[in-house]
Amino acid sequence: MISSTQQIATDIAWLQDNCEMTNRQCDDVINACEDLGGISAEYFCEEFVFICEDEDGNEDLDALNRVHDDDYLSLDWFNTVFQKEDYID
Repeated sequence: MISSTQQIATDIAWLQDNCEMTNRQCDDVINACEDLGGISAEYFCEEFVFICEDEDGNEDLDALNRVHDDDYLSLDWFNTVFQKEDYID
């Protein structure tokens, strides 16, 4: 198991090398990761952070709305499909 100090150093190095983040940006990501239970910055960024680009490689904010769906796996949907009483022995 990696110590929290080692994890922070690893996270900072990864964020600076792979995401070209400033120290302040690294702090923001690391704080978010700690709030989420101490996950690694690499995992957080690989799973939850992305930039939509058009065919020319420019940032495409309109595309974000096409790939982000607020209702995808919403709690309301989940609770409707998986009723609590269906899973009580």
